[in-house]
Amino acid sequence: MAPMDDAEIRLPAAEPAHVLKSHSGAVLAISWTKNGRYVMSASQDKSVKLWNPSSGALIKTYTGPHNQEVNAVLIAEDNAKFVTCGSDKLVFLWDVTSGQVIRKFAGHDRKVNTLAFGPREEVLVTGSHDKTVRIWDLRARSKSPIQIIRDATDSVLCVEVASDEIITGSVDGCLRRYDVRRGELCTDQLSQPIGSMSLSNDDECILVSTLDNQIQLLERETGNQLACYKGHSNHRVKVQSSLDTSDSFVASGSEDGRLCFWELVEGTPLGGLRKDHASAVLCCAFFEETLVTASADGIIKVWRPETGC
Repeated sequence: MAPMDDAEIRLPAAEPAHVLKSHSGAVLAISWTKNGRYVMSASQDKSVKLWNPSSGALIKTYTGPHNQEVNAVLIAEDNAKFVTCGSDKLVFLWDVTSGQVIRKFAGHDRKVNTLAFGPREEVLVTGSHDKTVRIWDLRARSKSPIQIIRDATDSVLCVEVASDEIITGSVDGCLRRYDVRRGELCTDQLSQPIGSMSLSNDDECILVSTLDNQIQLLERETGNQLACYKGHSNHRVKVQSSLDTSDSFVASGSEDGRLCFWELVEGTPLGGLRKDHASAVLCCAFFEETLVTASADGIIKVWRPETGC
């Protein structure tokens, strides 16, 4: 990833383009459709909501199957289906238009925290408080996972898939990279609970948030640290961090309601001090230059880039 001149970095404006209000509990996850036309939010209020971020309109609310908080939501490539997981130990595959559940995945012993699609969306990978990672075949109708990974010694909070590699982050402080094709495991000990993990757009780097108020940029192949980002507050709960879509800067929520930004290579803070939400900012996700953030008070905000930069 090549560094970008500070003058070319277009941070979100000081004021949001839209404020989305409908959830009655903390928003725990957000997911963009692949075309960027819609955003889904998953909440502690047991619901999932579909929004139009361009207009700020609420399109649809999905409720019923989950009887506890919905911890993650992920929209399929065709934008016609989505998956959710919850504290009720269950995972559901839904139809976007009808709002009906297509398939239920049961097997985790404790709450399910995280989701990722495998290559070509042929498998679904889930991580749980039961310390396991489970791989489900989306093409077959089997009710059992095709594989259960039991290496973590504490809750698995995040999973990512890159090519033939499954990457997991756990409260035990370990970042584990599984080469599925070769059957190999590489473990990087970060010594602090891992709350957020995301891949750079070229899949060569991993952005990792740990619950010691730090974010690290790691080289995926070696686990070597390339940069470190500090200045936000994150020591109690999962707070999402993300690279922007040009891989030029890092964004993260903060438990004190701030949105924080850093230059990618040097880790220099950008944008000054800003108080963007009244509660902890738990989620942030980009589509092109638009950023959506969500907080513990149920409020979602849509941010466009600052003009005149």
